[in-house]
Amino acid sequence: MTERKVNIAIIPAAGFGARMHADRAKQMIELGGVPLLVHTLRRFEECPSIDQVILVLQPSLTSEVLALVSRHNLKKIVRVVGGGAERQDSIYRGLQVIREESAGIICIHDAVRPFVRPDEIRAVTERAEATGAAIMALPATDTIKQAKSGRVYRTLDRKRIYQAQTPQAFRYAIIREAYDRAYTEGFLATDDSQLVERAGHRVSIVEGSAINIKITRPFDLRLAEVINSEYFS
Repeated sequence: MTERKVNIAIIPAAGFGARMHADRAKQMIELGGVPLLVHTLRRFEECPSIDQVILVLQPSLTSEVLALVSRHNLKKIVRVVGGGAERQDSIYRGLQVIREESAGIICIHDAVRPFVRPDEIRAVTERAEATGAAIMALPATDTIKQAKSGRVYRTLDRKRIYQAQTPQAFRYAIIREAYDRAYTEGFLATDDSQLVERAGHRVSIVEGSAINIKITRPFDLRLAEVINSEYFS
């Protein structure tokens, strides 16, 4: 009998968040009395398209986070893995603990994007099941200039420009091949889709949401407080 494929989310939460200028890792900063990481994990807990979650952490946070997982009844977390120096390293470590024979779609999401909705996770996962690779992305609303040495030399067609978000979802074989190739060749990307594109695969787009923000700087946290109050309370 063929083993049922399992859809797995990898949540990289091993960063320190220097741009937040906080006294602790930004994923542990509280929003409405609950750490950002817990808000994010709840979205995946509520999404029926995701079966399991692999959490990649700073080792120093493991005990604290496991206590939060228990307190908030987050049942989908099956592994906690120590993170690496870069986000890409952390995700690769997560990929390496997945059993290939049972892996379905791998859904990768930033720990500090707490406002993704379960139906958006489902949409990206389903598109990846159909096409092999899919990401959430937001159509550009501003005019985009390409510059060199402080001067504009090209105005890009806004209708063809998207701002990449997460989640980003891929068939296991595709994302693992892309990561293996990147490490063999010493290539560091800014997101997972870039590695998959570089390996020769097409990536589909699911239109994103303006409230699916990544909390990086103090201003983002203030904006998050408004979003949380208006949309999630």
